[in-house]
Amino acid sequence: ALVEALKSWRRQTARSADVPAYVVFHDTTLEAVAAARPTNRAELLAISGIGKVKAERFGDQLLEVVRTAG
Repeated sequence: ALVEALKSWRRQTARSADVPAYVVFHDTTLEAVAAARPTNRAELLAISGIGKVKAERFGDQLLEVVRTAG
């Protein structure tokens, strides 16, 4: 269920930015987020596929999805 919530968030985010979904995050990254269930930016940065730029741009939203859908 968490992976689907993350993909739904990614779809909406990509549409808003007018970019393909994979530009926001790849499926493997979202699956890693769902497995790790991070609770803060440091934990997000430990996940492969999430660097400083993406953590700054999407980190709070991503953590909120994990908090509410997890």
